[in-house]
Amino acid sequence: MSGEVALAARALRVERRARDASFTLVVEELSLRAGEALAVLGPNGAGKSTLLRALAGLDVPAAGRVDCRATGPVTMVFQRPAAFAGSALHNVGAALLGRGLSGKELRERSRQALDRFGVAHLAERRAVTLSGGEMRRLALARAFVLAPSVLLLDEPFDDLDAAGQATLSLDLRRVIEETAVAVAVVTHDLRRAMLLADRVAVLLEGRLAQLGPCEEVLERPRDPAVARVVGMTNLVRGRVLPPRSADLALVEVSGAQELPCRTRLPVGSEVWVGIRPEHLKIDVGRGEVDPVGKAVVEHVVSDGVAASVSLEWGGVQLQTHLLAGRGLARSLARGEAVSLSVSPDHVHVMPADS
Repeated sequence: MSGEVALAARALRVERRARDASFTLVVEELSLRAGEALAVLGPNGAGKSTLLRALAGLDVPAAGRVDCRATGPVTMVFQRPAAFAGSALHNVGAALLGRGLSGKELRERSRQALDRFGVAHLAERRAVTLSGGEMRRLALARAFVLAPSVLLLDEPFDDLDAAGQATLSLDLRRVIEETAVAVAVVTHDLRRAMLLADRVAVLLEGRLAQLGPCEEVLERPRDPAVARVVGMTNLVRGRVLPPRSADLALVEVSGAQELPCRTRLPVGSEVWVGIRPEHLKIDVGRGEVDPVGKAVVEHVVSDGVAASVSLEWGGVQLQTHLLAGRGLARSLARGEAVSLSVSPDHVHVMPADS
């Protein structure tokens, strides 16, 4: 469970000027809570790193303020962590210099911090010889040795392979639960974000487009731009039709296809319709969700974990995900006709002017 607000931004405006360009970040309200991780998502240039720097106090806002309400420090781990001469243990201990600790206390705390992130065995290694993944864990240990109340992470999963990303996500989740630190993490990897985060903030063109619990933002994005950022790749234009029943509406897409949904928008409204790939089903006769017609398989691409299936459905391009290496993912072939189905609860309708 998340706790008290550890850091809060209000009416924040940060201006960055360069010789040939300028950028302004505007965030009306944002808070980080003890024991909670906030994932900050958005395309390149949206202002994600600028937001972290402002929260860390590295960029002075042109307006508004950032209030730290916790007793411990605010620490930031940069996208490209650096190390200086000496051992990994020395690199961590350097963060504690000037705090009046004895040499023994300093070494003990430094080893504990390295152990927390699974790199205690590297304590005597020269830090500059560490791999990219080891360097990231060293940087996290150096941040946590300060017992921070707020931790700001800028792309912590960059340059890590899939296994390294997964284990670091789990280690971070464990440390958040153990220490009740408030975390904001900037990442372009939606999967990693969802393993770690309790809430999601989506930045678009320097503005906070949506903020909320993970499930809410992923399932009910405010508009198509947010939908694309959070992986709702099936987005088509449509029009609300007369309802099928008292609690079930219909939308028409591509001039002929119909999708069941739940919306209170008036009949005739022009809309955007979004379906997450994992919620679009290839029907194998179980009758679990509403059938929506035939489609043709265009491509099947697998990364060894998930298979992404591209489909042509009455002139509309759609995508679904299957577990790789088994079932339909092994047998589907290009050009094959399949039946699609989707639950009305997973058909998200947004006004066209959104």
